[in-house]
Amino acid sequence: MDIKRFLAGMLFLIYGVCLYASAEPGSVRIRAPQSEFDASHDYFYSLIQLALSKSVVDGKKLPLTELTMAPYMVQLRALEELRAGRLIDVYWAGTSIERERNLRSIPIPLAKGLLGFRVFAIHKSRRSLLENARDLKGLQNLTFCQGAHWPDTDIMRSAGLSVQPGTAYENMFRQVVGRRCDAFPRGVHEGFSEVQARQKRYSGLELYTDTILYYPFPMFLFVNKSNEVLARRLQIGLELAISDGSFDEHLKTHPVTRHLFPLENWINSHYIKIDNPLLPNTLNTADTRYWITPP
Repeated sequence: MDIKRFLAGMLFLIYGVCLYASAEPGSVRIRAPQSEFDASHDYFYSLIQLALSKSVVDGKKLPLTELTMAPYMVQLRALEELRAGRLIDVYWAGTSIERERNLRSIPIPLAKGLLGFRVFAIHKSRRSLLENARDLKGLQNLTFCQGAHWPDTDIMRSAGLSVQPGTAYENMFRQVVGRRCDAFPRGVHEGFSEVQARQKRYSGLELYTDTILYYPFPMFLFVNKSNEVLARRLQIGLELAISDGSFDEHLKTHPVTRHLFPLENWINSHYIKIDNPLLPNTLNTADTRYWITPP
C-alpha cells in the first residue's frame, strides 16, 4: 500500500473521530415522568429548554438541542446510569454530598430552593394529627412516606423523624390514602398539582399546608462528569435566564409554580425548621439571586 495514501487516510479518520467527539449531540436524554400524574415534570423539561435556548459556548449561540425521554428508572438506577454514561444525559434531583462527588452538578437551584419547603399529602382522616404537630417533637410522633433513595429520607431521619421508605413514587400516594403512613412530605411547588391531579383516583387525598417543614435543599441538574460541553451550556443558559429575568418569569407563570406568587401569601406560614447534614458546604443559601428562604 502507498504509505502516503495510508497516512492520509489515517489522518482523515482521526480528524473525523475528533470532529464527531467534539460535535454537539443531536439530542439530550432527560428523565422520564415518574408516573402519568407527574405534573412537575414539565416545569423542569421547559426550564432545560429555556437554558439550552440561551446557552453560548465560545461566544457562539448554539441551536436548541432536542430533548428526548430516557426510559423510566427509579432515581437510584437513573443516577447510576448517568454516572456510567448510559441511557440518560441529564437528571434533576435534590443534591447531596455524595451526588456532588459522583456526578457533575449545575449548582443553580431549579426552583430557588422551594424543594425544601415541605407541605404534606395526607388522607383527610390524618388532618387532626398534623394540626396537633406544631413543633419538631410533634412531627416525631408521626410516620412519613418518603423515597428510599431520596436524600430527604436521611435528612428527616437525622432530625428524629420516623420515615417509611418506598421505591415507587406513585405507591407513596397509595400508602397515604391506605393510612400506612400519616403523610407524604412534598415540595411546596409539587404538592398542589400532585394532589389535584390525583383527587379523583384517590378518595380522601388532600394537601395540608398550615405547617411547613423546612430544610435547605436545592434541586440541581446533574450530568456525567465527562460531559463538559453540556454542563457548560446548561450553566451558562440558566445564569443568562436569571440575569434577563426569564428564569423568574418561568417560575412565576408555569402552572406548577404560579400559585406560589406572590410569596407573601405563604412565606410567613408556621415553619418547623430542621438541618440538612447532606448539604454541600459550598452553597450560600443567603444569596437571594438563587434562593428563596423562610423568615
